[in-house]
Amino acid sequence: MISEPLDTAEIMLRAGAAALNMLMMVQFARLRPLRFVTAAGALFCLGIASYTFVSDPSPGYPGGALVVMAVLTPVFFWWFGIALFRDSFEWRHIYFVPLVLLLAFYALRLGGGPYRVAGALLHQATVILLLIHIFSLAILDFRNDLVDARRRFRVAITLILPLVGITIAGVETYALYGALPVWLGPLHALMLFALSFLFALWLTATKPELFALNAEAPQPKSDLLTPAELIELERLKSAVCNGACLEPEMSLSTLATKVAIPEHRLRRLIAKGLGYRNFAAFLNAHRVEEAKRRLADPARSREQIVSIAFGVGYASLAPFNRAFRQLTGKTPSEYRSQALSRMIDSGKN
Repeated sequence: MISEPLDTAEIMLRAGAAALNMLMMVQFARLRPLRFVTAAGALFCLGIASYTFVSDPSPGYPGGALVVMAVLTPVFFWWFGIALFRDSFEWRHIYFVPLVLLLAFYALRLGGGPYRVAGALLHQATVILLLIHIFSLAILDFRNDLVDARRRFRVAITLILPLVGITIAGVETYALYGALPVWLGPLHALMLFALSFLFALWLTATKPELFALNAEAPQPKSDLLTPAELIELERLKSAVCNGACLEPEMSLSTLATKVAIPEHRLRRLIAKGLGYRNFAAFLNAHRVEEAKRRLADPARSREQIVSIAFGVGYASLAPFNRAFRQLTGKTPSEYRSQALSRMIDSGKN
């Protein structure tokens, strides 16, 4: 008597979750120009839509390609997360490794017997590691993220991801050793629908600039600032001109104290008034610009590059080299050599 209403509710919830995810997939696909982050988001939504059906223990649901998409969903989410949270994201072939592993573990599960258990456990371990990585990315750079929509998504990730990941891993591991309770299917469907609804709500309220190109290139929108904020913006610019960004271990909170502007307002000034999406990008832009000036100075031609790196605020040479190459396309040594050669050729010394 009770199972029939539960079955009906479960079917409706799963259908609703699948429809929401298909809608989000279309939303991602519509964003132009299409980038890796939006393509990964579309794949993730398609994977969740597939998972809503293939995770139903009831017979009669399609398999094949849908099963493969469901198996790979954690990888799609991982791709989406690292591309979204890293403004300097660049695709690397090593990002294919988790995809290959999950396919291999799925093939192992098809072997039955002990292979099925081993494949399932290895699959769950890989998924948990991917979720831990995304969780760490969401936390580590939270304070320096200047994109409000992305900051809110980071909060959602840190609150929801551990619970969802552990719950799904626990349920699927339990299913290896015994039959699941009847009520677990509808509860699982309800969770999928609720999370899909919240994700759809976040995505449909998001502006396209969340996935903007050239995250390191400033795109000011100072016309969105109030007169009072414009006054504060001039105070910030003055502090930058006086070398505030060159101070070692400079953080958003330290800069807020230095310019006497509350941190939440300073975040808006840097994002809207100066056009940066990330505090680290803001610092790097000004530090690299000063480093370029020093590297091109003939009077400093014998100064060690590591000394220049320390002088513009970096604690070590590696992050300086990385930021410099990212913003100029050259190493500091290459830039210095070319700048000094041009100066010699022009007859200046």
